[in-house]
Amino acid sequence: MNFKKLVSLNIAIVGDTSIAVSYANAFAAAGHEIYLADCNTGKRKHHTDPLLQEHIAYCTVADAASIADMIIVATQPKDVREAAYWMGDVRRKVILDVTANVYAPEEELVKTVCAIKAITGSPHVIKVFNTTGYEHLLKPLFGTGKVEMLLLSDSKKAKEITKIMTFEIGLKHFYDFGNSENIPLFNEMTKCWRKLKQQEKATTTQLKDAQK
Repeated sequence: MNFKKLVSLNIAIVGDTSIAVSYANAFAAAGHEIYLADCNTGKRKHHTDPLLQEHIAYCTVADAASIADMIIVATQPKDVREAAYWMGDVRRKVILDVTANVYAPEEELVKTVCAIKAITGSPHVIKVFNTTGYEHLLKPLFGTGKVEMLLLSDSKKAKEITKIMTFEIGLKHFYDFGNSENIPLFNEMTKCWRKLKQQEKATTTQLKDAQK
């Protein structure tokens, strides 16, 4: 497996979302070199930790993907196809689709992992869902068992690399959601969790406003 020692990898993170920034900060703090890219040009909406800037470079999607040992797609779901087209030849690279954690209107939802696989040709695409902040919503499903990240992929390599790398940013408990035949179930479940969390935020905001 042509990977550098896991002491320091080049990681491309594509997207200008809070999720992209969270992963950039976490992996930079773990000692990896981050190449943060976005399809859109102009002023960024989300900004990384100033204390980690020496480990974070801003560049194009094509450059980030070319340099990277591993790629994280954290765009809005509607931007996934464009991002995948800009990546170039990444057929041997592990690509993490973390868009399940990005809130988006239902009309903007797309089959992201299928799009990434079809456009890039990489067999090592993995769809993940970070359960941070969703623990109480997952309790009826997992009970007392702790699950910090759901993994879905046809690639064993992608699953193992993802476990190794996310362990470095403090995620230790994984649930294998199977392969691509379970994508519809994975998408439906994560969509419901995102919707419930948005409703909880709205209720909390309303209560705070009422107490003022």
